[in-house]
Parts: sequence; C-alpha cells; structure tokens
Amino acid sequence: MVLPNKPEKVRSIYLPFVLIVIFFCLMGVNFYFLCRYPLRIAEIFRLEQEIINCKQIIARQEKELKMIDPAIRSTHEVGEMINVHNRLAMELENKYNEVRNISSRTRVSRGSSYRPFQLPQYKLSSADSELTKLYILNSNLDFLDEELSKTSAQLQDLYSRFSAYDRELDYTPTIYPLVQKGYITSYYGYRRDPVTGRVGAFHEGIDIAVRAGTPVRATADGTVVRASSYGTYGLFIEIKHGSYGYRTRYAHNSKILVREGQQVKKGDIIALVGSTGKSTGPHLHYEVLYNGKPVNPRNYLP
Repeated sequence: MVLPNKPEKVRSIYLPFVLIVIFFCLMGVNFYFLCRYPLRIAEIFRLEQEIINCKQIIARQEKELKMIDPAIRSTHEVGEMINVHNRLAMELENKYNEVRNISSRTRVSRGSSYRPFQLPQYKLSSADSELTKLYILNSNLDFLDEELSKTSAQLQDLYSRFSAYDRELDYTPTIYPLVQKGYITSYYGYRRDPVTGRVGAFHEGIDIAVRAGTPVRATADGTVVRASSYGTYGLFIEIKHGSYGYRTRYAHNSKILVREGQQVKKGDIIALVGSTGKSTGPHLHYEVLYNGKPVNPRNYLP
C-alpha cells in the first residue's frame, strides 16, 4: 500500500512473494560481500607481502647460484691442497721409516698409505642449468668430505707414531756421555787386555780418555738401578731406560752423584770421571745394552 502525504486516494501495489524473496536474497548476498570485502583486502595485502618476500628470496638465491662456478673451482683448489698435504705426510712417513731403520737397524715393512686423488672431472658449458652445476658442487663436497676424513685419520695415526717415537727417543741413549769430548782409547769388540795383555778379550763397551773429574752425563731418561762399587768396574752406575729395552753403564768413576732408584733425565750429571777399579788411567768405560745384550755404543753417539 502507498499512503500519500495529503488526503488523496490510497493506492495499493501487489508484489509477488517470489519477487520479495528474490529481493531479500539479493540484499543478503550484497550484505555478505560487503562484510567480506575488508577481509579480502587484508588477505590480498598479506599475499602481496609474501610475493615481495619470495621475490627477495629468489633474488638472493639467484645471486648465490651465480657463485656456483667459483665454488666448483674452489673445490678443485681444496683438492690440490689436500694432495699437497698428503705428499708432505708421505715425506714425513718415509723420513719416519728411515729414522726408525737407522735407530733399530731393522727394515720397517710398513709402507705409506697416502695417495694422490683427483676430483671427478666435468665439462661444463653455459648451456648447463644451475641445478646441474649445484649437483656437481654437492658431489665434489661429498667427495672432499670423505677424503678429508681419510686424510685426518692417516695424519692422526702418523702423529701418534711420531709422538710415541719422540717419547721413545727420550729413553734412547743418543747424546755424548761426557760434558766435553775425549778420545776413544779402546773400542767395542775383541781386543788385547790393557792390564793383563791377554789377546782375544771381548770389550763390551768403549773407553773414552778424558781428564779426571770431568762430569759424566746420563745419555737418556731412566732409573738408576745400581750406583756403587762393582768389582773391576770400580765406582759404577747402571741406568735402566724405561721399558724400551735399553740400559747404559758408566764405570771407573771417581765420584758417584746419584743413588739407586733415582730418576734421571737425559743430560743430567751422574758422576765424575776417575780411574777406580781395573783401570790404567782416568777414563770413562761406557756400555749400551739392548734387551740385555751389549751393543756397540758408537752407534748411539752423535
């Protein structure tokens, strides 16, 4: 119904129910989209921010991908450095074996396990994709990681053996037994006895003539096992050098400066030269024993 503002005839308009339903449906749809619009705006803004972030990530990755070629070249440089270190380790290994041969007078059968290596070679061109280059880089890095692990284990083994040998040298007689040089008057081996004149007597050490009172040095780290008068040796000192099989003897001293059970270091003064016991003059009788058997002391003099 339509009601006028002034007295007139009231008019009526007939609206079908279906039309009214359609009208309210349209109004509801408009209201729905009107309420959803701000949410869509916020979603669009969020997506735009994500797009900006993705573009930044892509730009950074493209920049990093451009570094793949230099990185591949660097892996080859690292490979060459590993080869240099391996060659140096091989030289040290050979030197170690050489020194061990000289000191023990036995041939060492251990061979060097170091070997040169080379990274897989790839022929890259500008047509290769960055993913292909990235795969090559990862393969090189895996190869280097494996090789570095092997090299590290080998160097650690070499270092352990060098350390053990360095410790062994502390207990090996390697220095001159006197603080000043003398001259050898009697060598190791068969000789004529200087006192009795008997031919064929075996001399188990060397005699070094020097002025009486000259300090005598321990030629290696060890423990004094005898420091007293001992028969024809006169004032006598015997030192056991750890568990490496060496013992050294110092005889005909005029004075003993250590006691039995005392720990001594290489170079410590242990006695003074004299002419006690069976002796024809001031000198040091010096012996080296290995595994209980006398060996030529000259092999251990510097």
